[in-house]
Amino acid sequence: MDFTQAKYVSIVEAALAADYHVCGIRDWYDDPAKQGRVLIVRHDVDRQPWNALEMARNEHARGVRTSYYFRALPCSLVPEVVTGIRDLGHEIGYHYEDWSLARFDKARAIEMFDANLKRLRELAPVSSIAMHGSPLSRESNLTIWKHRDFRDWGVIDAIESLDFKGFASFTDAGRTFGQTGANLRDYLRGEDRIDDVHSSDDLAAFLRARRYERVHIGVHPERWNDAALPWARQWAFDFAANSVKRGLKLMRKAQAGPG
Repeated sequence: MDFTQAKYVSIVEAALAADYHVCGIRDWYDDPAKQGRVLIVRHDVDRQPWNALEMARNEHARGVRTSYYFRALPCSLVPEVVTGIRDLGHEIGYHYEDWSLARFDKARAIEMFDANLKRLRELAPVSSIAMHGSPLSRESNLTIWKHRDFRDWGVIDAIESLDFKGFASFTDAGRTFGQTGANLRDYLRGEDRIDDVHSSDDLAAFLRARRYERVHIGVHPERWNDAALPWARQWAFDFAANSVKRGLKLMRKAQAGPG
């Protein structure tokens, strides 16, 4: 059974055994040159924040610090979880979606971003942000930065501010680490995509083999459950969501036309 907390731990332990420095977004941005073999881990806490806290505890027990990005919605932003992960030494970031929530209204989106970032900063220091994919939205949340500079808030952006050239990149979007039509917006810039890694076991083996010096993984904690009932519930949710995402991808491609 894949996508359990135990499987996630096996990925972290494989990286550590292969002498990867496991870190978060801001740690890499601040000191990329000295880290040698590196695994950057970014957690997008879309929902089920208690899963994120369990992951953070498992990482902390192994001496690992990564990044956790919280949406401004109640399904993600639970103060007790945010402060708990903060107190374990992990990076807290804002998983913004204000452009889509504001229905593409520039002034409203900027106002919402400012208010939501301030609210999160009441719970933890925030110096980096990461876009939420908002798959049902016709526009990317990155569009907000055509109208303002995120650096005005003293933050870096997990996509806009980093160069991932030479990185192997994996995401669990679509309930696989492989390529899938259910992945609409979980991409970086300049990264390499690997064709033969699909499961957690594949990813652990990839790391143990040290096939790349630099690796990035995107993790959605809601997807990782040890208990049978929440695991099955999430599997069903993912199955339905992936079907919708594949349909949206085909529809948008058709609307865009040739080329």
